[in-house]
Amino acid sequence: MILPGGSSKARFISLDDGLMFEVQYNPKDFKTNKSISWEEGQNQGQSENTLQFQKGAPMTASFELVFDSTASGNQNVQTAWVYRLLALTNAEIKPGTAEPGQLEKKRPRALLFQWGGFSMKCVIESVAVNYTMFSSNGDAIRATCQVALKEWTTPAAGFVGGGATGRNGLAPVRLVQARGGETLAQIAAAAGVDLRVLAQINGITDPLADCTGRTLSVPTASASASASIPGVGSVSASAGIGAGGARAAVSRAFGRR
Repeated sequence: MILPGGSSKARFISLDDGLMFEVQYNPKDFKTNKSISWEEGQNQGQSENTLQFQKGAPMTASFELVFDSTASGNQNVQTAWVYRLLALTNAEIKPGTAEPGQLEKKRPRALLFQWGGFSMKCVIESVAVNYTMFSSNGDAIRATCQVALKEWTTPAAGFVGGGATGRNGLAPVRLVQARGGETLAQIAAAAGVDLRVLAQINGITDPLADCTGRTLSVPTASASASASIPGVGSVSASAGIGAGGARAAVSRAFGRR
């Protein structure tokens, strides 16, 4: 097995729709585990019995990710990083016909985890988050996430789509890949979210810039409405506003003339 490492950032790539999440800092430690079941033979009257192979279990991997914004303006790491990681666990994908299980129930994304020369087709089994530092206004500015992965083999062999599809426990963001020529303002309008919140979460200073091909974290409407940005008013994301009006509204909200 090729060990992970190198100067490149570890990243998750969705095998279902190509969405990508790149970590802020690479893990310090990385553990993998592969279990195989063997059973002793049942020959009576023998002092020794040979082992009989039963089955192999999917490989698992675990590591810790650190997110820290103390060197970049104390940005809220929950919205900037943690929610984006948790969005990969949302049940948003309809299983393929080759997958066992109930096809009417959605499942989380199957992923390719890559780090240096190491790669693993997997699903996220768990994410345990610990917030360890906060700004004066109460925002989390440092967090550690214990991540556990389980190997994804082939749809015919293994993944069973199922489970509840309610909103409880889902991250209040989803990952969206911008289409050709789309700007942040257009994406905000289509999603019905506050443009300023969308810009802050994705670290974008020019909401009219071309975002083609970029994977963005888009909050739910309720999460966007409850978010506050000091000193900045809300920006309407009405899809019906004209291009000139949209540019003027964006310029006013971002303090431009």
